[in-house]
Amino acid sequence: MNRSDVIKKLSELYPKLSRKEVEHIVKNLYLSICSSIAKGKRIEVRGFGCFSLKHRAAGEVRNPRHGVAVKSAERHVVYFRAGKELRERVDIFSR
Repeated sequence: MNRSDVIKKLSELYPKLSRKEVEHIVKNLYLSICSSIAKGKRIEVRGFGCFSLKHRAAGEVRNPRHGVAVKSAERHVVYFRAGKELRERVDIFSR
């Protein structure tokens, strides 16, 4: 599911809102989440999961295809941890 799918689904669920209004809401929600994560804040959506930043130290990484070692600079990566409800739903559908 991508952004346009979310907009389409919300437009169907809330017919009183115009598509432009739904696009504006979704765009601002995504921007707010992105800027909060970039500032180092933790975002928690109950039942879905948590987004946070993890620090990765500088070091040597290996290309698995060629086996060549390359130096890597330190960086921050987005980390997602699934919530209990999401884990349970995924477990039900994966059986």
